[in-house]
Amino acid sequence: MNGFILASLLFLQTPATQPAEQKEQKLRAQTQKKETEAIGEMMKMSRSVMIIDPKERANDYMKAFEMLRQEKSTSKVFFDLSDGSKISSVIDMKLMPGGSLVIFRYSTPHGIKYQVVEIEDILGIYHQ
Repeated sequence: MNGFILASLLFLQTPATQPAEQKEQKLRAQTQKKETEAIGEMMKMSRSVMIIDPKERANDYMKAFEMLRQEKSTSKVFFDLSDGSKISSVIDMKLMPGGSLVIFRYSTPHGIKYQVVEIEDILGIYHQ
């Protein structure tokens, strides 16, 4: 009789643990699927990654600025920033000693303005 009760108790406990385990496995599978999809999306959207010393990148932008300014003295040099804004009519740019910040001096209809930008926020440079 004790064996029958023990077997009955085990039988009653087994279904309760199986749905919990199945839920956990299903949740793990869903999480893994979402992670895989997210990684796939990141790979589609991202460019390759390079680690560059900020000073070197800042010096590259400085040389490009000087070259574009000399190309046509009447053309305006523009910088595209990561927040979607542009700095136009750049007159001068100075690198801070650490190389991670740039101070732009640019012309506006209201006079000369200054803007400090982190080097990683500069997306591109061009002239028109």
